[in-house]
Amino acid sequence: MTQTTENRAASASPPAGARLVVVGAGFAGGSLLRNLPSFLRRPGETLLIDRADQYAFIPLIHEVAVGRVHPDSALTPVTPNGNASYSVVRSEVTGVDLEHNTLLTSSGPIKYRYLVLAPGSVAAHPPKGLADHLQTFWSLEDALRLRSKLNDAWHAHLRGELSRKESGSGGLTVAIVGGGATGVELAAEVSALFGYLKKRSVRTSSAEPRVVLLEASNRLLGWLDPYFHEVAIEELAKIGVEVRLHSPVTAADEEGIGIEGGERIPAAVRVWATGVRANPLVRDLPGEHDDAERARIDKHLTLPGHPEVYVLGDSGVYEHPRLGPLPPTASVAVQQGPFVARDIERRMRGVSGTRRRAFEFFDRGYVVSLGPESAVADPVGLKLRGPAAQALYRSIFLYYMKSSRGRLLTGADWAMERTLGRVGFEYGDQQSVVSNQQGTR
Repeated sequence: MTQTTENRAASASPPAGARLVVVGAGFAGGSLLRNLPSFLRRPGETLLIDRADQYAFIPLIHEVAVGRVHPDSALTPVTPNGNASYSVVRSEVTGVDLEHNTLLTSSGPIKYRYLVLAPGSVAAHPPKGLADHLQTFWSLEDALRLRSKLNDAWHAHLRGELSRKESGSGGLTVAIVGGGATGVELAAEVSALFGYLKKRSVRTSSAEPRVVLLEASNRLLGWLDPYFHEVAIEELAKIGVEVRLHSPVTAADEEGIGIEGGERIPAAVRVWATGVRANPLVRDLPGEHDDAERARIDKHLTLPGHPEVYVLGDSGVYEHPRLGPLPPTASVAVQQGPFVARDIERRMRGVSGTRRRAFEFFDRGYVVSLGPESAVADPVGLKLRGPAAQALYRSIFLYYMKSSRGRLLTGADWAMERTLGRVGFEYGDQQSVVSNQQGTR
């Protein structure tokens, strides 16, 4: 029987347990599974539980939303080669019985010796009263829904069907709430999209589309070096994004949003991109949690009082002795996975707790895209901006994809954008060649 067949069988009838059980195959869980010690690379030793057979590469969904990347390109199989050195159960995790070392799933209880929780995060939702009028942006489904809204709003704008209440001056306004990396990258891409569509549309409009980025605090990308804020402000202004700082959103309806102090911004499209919250599975864990409900973990990335439970990626917050609380980024997650694989190996070989190493994060720097032609980055302390930073951005994410298929498809999307057009968008009366291929490749 092949491993693939075994995995299918496991999905139908999950095993009673395994020495190592991993929940989630994203950046943290995936990097752990790729670095398993040899004695855990056998059927029955390691069990992955994930509700899907593929996961979305979240760092690229803003490019899916504007049609630069095909949605298929952002999907990576949980077992990239169709095979794996571990068993897989397709199931929903409903809870953890820490007292009895048992994971509760929709397929039944599963016992573990070591448990790794890396279920990822969910979007931070708007406050009560605003949610019905603001779209969240954190999943591939969110990106596809926004793509459809942008396309519809663009054509309503060309036909003059947007009311002046919705658009302010008779044009198309997109309001994006949240000045973190997600909001900044999305605002830049939407502004570039409108420039792209204007050049290729048969019809024209006398009114200019407008992209407004609203941030409640006094700076963009607040958790990064001030250099990121300064460059983002300059680059966003160049491509026509209107940045509004000190602008907490207090109201929203179908025609626009309201800002603290009484100002109102009419907007046909309204997006809430204010960050993420911990997965509900993690929120119920005992111990301390941060403002995003991530569980606080110790120097070995385990849950205090439960050394057999590791909490990784967006689910856990580790207070680094030099850097403070580490952010929920891919850079952190992909270093945690290999660390945990090594730590479990040491423990299973009988290494004492005093000889186990603490997690050490190597800060490789960060990069934020500012549209198709620009970005801002600080790789290992070197400050970059413009096309050079954008080239670094693309190379980093192609590397992080880990799937040869994903790299090939995404690289092809970027290369063919100028000739085949944007996926899912119509230019005036003519639909692009690529937009006819929205479903599958």
